[in-house]
Amino acid sequence: MSGAGKEAKASQSIKKLTTALEEQTQVLKDSKTTMSEHLSSIADSLTTLANSLTTLVSANASSQTSWSQMALEIGGITQALSKGSHSSLSNPTNPFSQVLDLNTSSGIKGWQHGVQLPPSMENMDVKVGPTGRKQLRALGDHLRHNGYHSVLNIPTSGTGLPESAPGKTAGGQEIPAVNLSDHVNLATDMQNLTRDDTLKFAGFIHGGLQDGLAVPSKRVQKTLDLTTSGNDGLVANMKQQLRIRCDMLMTILQQVTNEASLNSLLAQKDLFTWTKETDGTEFYCGLTVLWLIFELIEPKTVIDARDVEKIIEETTLIKDCDGDVRTYFSTVKKARDELHSRYGTDRMNDQRFTEILFKNLNTVEQEHFKRFISTNYTTWLSEATIDLDKFMAAVDKIYTGLVTSQEWTTSAPEDPKVLALTTANKSMKKKLAKLTSTTTSAGSTNGAGNFKDGKEMAGPQGSTGWSVEKWRTIKKGDSITRPDGTQHFWCDKHYSGKGLYMKPNVSDPPGHDHAKWESFKDRQREKAAKRKKDKDDSSVSSNTPTAVKKAKLVVNRGNGKKTKFQKKVEVLVTQQGYSHEKAVETVAAIYSDGAPSDSDDDSYGSLN
Repeated sequence: MSGAGKEAKASQSIKKLTTALEEQTQVLKDSKTTMSEHLSSIADSLTTLANSLTTLVSANASSQTSWSQMALEIGGITQALSKGSHSSLSNPTNPFSQVLDLNTSSGIKGWQHGVQLPPSMENMDVKVGPTGRKQLRALGDHLRHNGYHSVLNIPTSGTGLPESAPGKTAGGQEIPAVNLSDHVNLATDMQNLTRDDTLKFAGFIHGGLQDGLAVPSKRVQKTLDLTTSGNDGLVANMKQQLRIRCDMLMTILQQVTNEASLNSLLAQKDLFTWTKETDGTEFYCGLTVLWLIFELIEPKTVIDARDVEKIIEETTLIKDCDGDVRTYFSTVKKARDELHSRYGTDRMNDQRFTEILFKNLNTVEQEHFKRFISTNYTTWLSEATIDLDKFMAAVDKIYTGLVTSQEWTTSAPEDPKVLALTTANKSMKKKLAKLTSTTTSAGSTNGAGNFKDGKEMAGPQGSTGWSVEKWRTIKKGDSITRPDGTQHFWCDKHYSGKGLYMKPNVSDPPGHDHAKWESFKDRQREKAAKRKKDKDDSSVSSNTPTAVKKAKLVVNRGNGKKTKFQKKVEVLVTQQGYSHEKAVETVAAIYSDGAPSDSDDDSYGSLN
């Protein structure tokens, strides 16, 4: 072999050795990285071990931890060590969904983090009543997205008992299997839940392993054995996590709910007060308290739905929205969306909603706009269908064009005063109708049930209960505070001995004095009897000149006190342009017993 050939062969050998050396170097680097990661994992485990040993030694020194509890601690240490070399099947997707172990520092930190509110909610002050609705919904959204879904998602069906074997995920991980179904979220679908649904779920959460989905007869939180093997152990741990979330929820409610509002719930404290089986400590169930707040602030009755429907039915394009089509569409569409989200699409369906839209749009007299609405109205009547979104977008486009070109007007071009006159005429009719009505009608009913003027009554029309609101007949304590802040006291002597909530006395200490109330009623009856006797003796009708003469005497009495009669005469004179003589005659004709006396204003409303 020549010298050149030897050199070439030697060069190849050097390159091979160099490549092999580089590969081995890289292997060593990778091994070093792996070793470093493993050492880091071991270090974490040792830290956990040290914390656990500290807890164990402290518990043993105070002689308050049983040997079985020490065994649990050792089990936790073993589990911590095993995490150094094994990964779980799946990791949490956010910090709020993690399992909380309050025996560890990380679990305690997780608890503290879970009850903290964002800066935007730190000054929240939810009041029980209609004013708190917006804040309560914001709180509900926060809870749903920050780890409270499991406790807000209330099952409405099933026995609540553990299955014989655990369930498994697609990855093979065992999960608790319980006979629960048909879950409804309290924060979003409260109208589909009942009070019993919530109380049953609270009974499941705080009950023992064999306490199913049922309203408990006694509210005692049972002790759970978290070390039980199989599905029973998984279910026990699931209940433990729900209990922790309930306690965290109560902590949040105490931060954001008005103190007076929370105190008003104490009349129902037997529903949410639980006692721990271990030491008899009392605590409040956050889930039940949240339900009671929702129940007061977010009523799910037909009346509440009607309130929203009335926004759509009674909002007018011209009078309420000043002819602004966009404002009108925004108002009625927002109300309709709320109806559908809370009560389903059967409420205010497309047919009814379209009718109301056309009714208002047809009140506009601008020629181009009126022609467009009339054409679409005819098409809708013939085809009985319309794409509402496209139609409303087209109306908005025409409206915008007319406003831009300064051609928009809601009245007819030839008579710009028609709208003003019509509106004034309607206003006058309403005032006169109110003025000339001396008796309250039996009231209108809203759907099924005993409803009068938007209030649920204790009995049907014609019965004694028709004059009493239902809430006043249901005793929840010796006294209650209504959402409007008024206090009422229970009196067993009212409502045929069945009992009724009454307003407090005026001058005496808070309470209801039945004897004073009865005395007041006796005086009222005596006055009514005297007026009837005077009427019978006079034998004159309300519309005779004698009655008018009597009315004039009342009006001109000059004693410095205005009666109801005088006030109504004044309204006709100052607001409707009536002459004084005509106003007196008109109002006098209203009363069946002539002009009323000053005693008609006598009241003792604090005892009603």
